Amino acid sequence: MRTERHGVHHHLPPPGGWRRHVARLPATLFRVGLGPVLGRHLLLLHHTARADGHLHHTVLQVIAYDAERGCWILAAPADAPWYLDLRAAPLTTVQVGNHHYAVTAHFPEADEAAEIVTRYVTGGPRRARRACPAGRMAENASVRPHGRTGNPPAFVRLDVALGQRPP
Repeated sequence: MRTERHGVHHHLPPPGGWRRHVARLPATLFRVGLGPVLGRHLLLLHHTARADGHLHHTVLQVIAYDAERGCWILAAPADAPWYLDLRAAPLTTVQVGNHHYAVTAHFPEADEAAEIVTRYVTGGPRRARRACPAGRMAENASVRPHGRTGNPPAFVRLDVALGQRPP
């Protein structure tokens, strides 16, 4: 099934019923102050919708965190609404645990994206699945170069603003 939301074609419709509540549970946990329960592999992204200007909140999985540079790396399908929103307005905030950080989104070029894929796919199939939650990485990453089965994921690097102490 193919649907269109916000001018973007999606292959799967958004969940409904009880699945919708389960899908939104992590965002609710962040809002009530239970972000530390979710660990360091999830963050809450506050982004402005490019279509209507409303503030949206999306829980995303972090594939890597660089403590020296103070940045998080995320992977997404290139047609994800939050990804397109960040392309339009790269200055935003994220919440990790109970701490908020002002960040700037950077979109790696092909060379840097290939390096990211190589670095995280060599960690094994489990790490390759975490690198692209959309399921576009190979189950057995050692069989194929870069572990790709379809379109490569789009990567986003969120750099902490100057003057803030990264976690």
